[in-house]
Amino acid sequence: MMIRSLMLGLSAELLAVAPAHAAPSPAPLIPVEAFGALPSFSNPSISPDGKRVLAVAMIGGEKAVVVYDLDGDGTHFTRLNLGQDLEVMEARWAGNRRILLSIYGTNQVYGLTVAMTRLFLRDLDTGELHALGGNQVGGFSGGDIVYVDPAGTYVLLAAQRTIWDAPSVLRVDLETLKTKELTEPRPGVWSWYADANGVLRAGLGSDTASWWLYYRDRPDGGFRRITGKRPAAESLFNVETLVPLAGSDKGYVIANKATGRYGVYRYDFATDTIGEPVFEHPKVDVDGLAFSLKTGQPDAITYADDRDRIQWLDPAMQALQARLDRALPNRINRIVSRDAEDNRMIVWSASASDPGVYYLFERGKGSMTEMARPFPALEGKALAPVEAVSYAARDGLVIPAYLTRPLGRGDKGLPLVVMPHGGPFLRDKWEYDSWVQFLANRGYVVLQPNYRGSTGYGRAFVDAASGEFGRKMQDDLDDGVAWLARTGLVDPKRVCIMGGSYGGYAALWAAARNPEVYRCAISFAGISEVKAILRYDPAGWVARRYYRDWRDRIRGADKFDLDAVSPITRAASIKVPLLIAHGVKDLTVPVDQSKRMDQALRRAGIDHELVLYPEEKHGFSKAEDSIDFLKRVEAFLARHNPAG
Repeated sequence: MMIRSLMLGLSAELLAVAPAHAAPSPAPLIPVEAFGALPSFSNPSISPDGKRVLAVAMIGGEKAVVVYDLDGDGTHFTRLNLGQDLEVMEARWAGNRRILLSIYGTNQVYGLTVAMTRLFLRDLDTGELHALGGNQVGGFSGGDIVYVDPAGTYVLLAAQRTIWDAPSVLRVDLETLKTKELTEPRPGVWSWYADANGVLRAGLGSDTASWWLYYRDRPDGGFRRITGKRPAAESLFNVETLVPLAGSDKGYVIANKATGRYGVYRYDFATDTIGEPVFEHPKVDVDGLAFSLKTGQPDAITYADDRDRIQWLDPAMQALQARLDRALPNRINRIVSRDAEDNRMIVWSASASDPGVYYLFERGKGSMTEMARPFPALEGKALAPVEAVSYAARDGLVIPAYLTRPLGRGDKGLPLVVMPHGGPFLRDKWEYDSWVQFLANRGYVVLQPNYRGSTGYGRAFVDAASGEFGRKMQDDLDDGVAWLARTGLVDPKRVCIMGGSYGGYAALWAAARNPEVYRCAISFAGISEVKAILRYDPAGWVARRYYRDWRDRIRGADKFDLDAVSPITRAASIKVPLLIAHGVKDLTVPVDQSKRMDQALRRAGIDHELVLYPEEKHGFSKAEDSIDFLKRVEAFLARHNPAG
């Protein structure tokens, strides 16, 4: 892969970028290979000295973690090999010559397959790969990074000693790999926080009814337990991220107590007091804080209304963002990575109907260099517009959604594909989605509902899904179909449903529960037996902030019998055609979920198609498999819900 260069002057605010394409009518079909292609370049992170970029790239048709030299010609890279059965959750710099890799895998414990994480170090000078923590890491969780020294000399790692312990915090010297325990495991404490100087300052604990905080104000002090003021009946998610300030009892917290939506507030650790707001949004949650390597302090707040946004706390960065947005209007323009001096930055510019471009911005020169277009086969192609919409569910709850209309197909009586997102405690946004654009190019309207339980819309919206797995959460999808039918845009007799992970579950369950609404269903990596997935521990299956009690949210207060909302228990009654696909090496939703569904359907004599991808996990890492899946989707829809 070559990182292309094209010098563009930002100082004149005449940044050239491929304009949104005016679509011919009707839009020509784009080859399936263009939509099935995996991004040639993604998740870039610049080194502190601004000389190298860590990224995910397609090498020889497979995903790989690579390092590029920014001052080279873009053709030379270092590939970080990890083994086919390990999945990289996160890759980040530790100084300029070392890389930390949080790895996700599985292990067998008492006959059960369980998820586990580990942290590895890759040294770019020696090429060596080391597991960190040694014999002090022995439980499921061993890859949670608390702090990384900017110079790359050490890392603070939260890891379990055994499967029975909460994590202790280890200081690992990245030169010698020697490990020192900074604090022993404390029951119920799974989140630890350090300040900008790398001093471990706080641990947040919880049980089923209460909160507490372990806190110290200096590196040589002992931790004291502070009992929180929050009533026992309050949600365990009122407080999320803590940010202690070096040399002070003050800091920041991301919390949702004040408004029911996560915001950023000042916080007094010594008294456990949430202070005045730094940033609150009137409708949606804050997603996180961004930190400056230059100061070590928070300098930006991220959130999403209909799309990803950023609120800079640094006036200079706020002015730079405004210049970018003026130069690249009607797009999402994100500074995704910065060097330690805020000089070299990687900018991502895209829209829901444009898969985007990565640029290298050099602040001193006021110029941008095009680094990569991750989907080159789509350059110059007309893609469908995506609109943020909303509709009322049958109980009156307003459901945010995204509506994509096919180009050149009119606006009456069109076929529809409902595409619920995975999670379920995640959300869709106004952004490019290859499946959505593929379906729209084939003539389908696509509806992406952010059904109740989707995150980002405040605590009440998530709470509305408690105990509603397969019930009101599913009603929200059906109600979206009814809404579109009333507008006349879609033909209610030409509706299919397609999704992955939880969306795959929703597709399978729709086939069993509402065959009068859907003509066919497509499930990728879907859940067929809810009880079985509750016994498994897939940390990536839910959003982190709602992770602690996700099982209770699914079961509901009345301990509802989850067999009643499991597609596998209703397999014999399914009448609509099914396409089921799954990666054999899936670590998030085990492939057994689809295999057992296939067996149940076979026993019942139900016509369906199952395709397994031997080398894939919870998504596609090989373009050939991604393309194969979309070709099967195209043929399946042509048989069972043709666009005409």
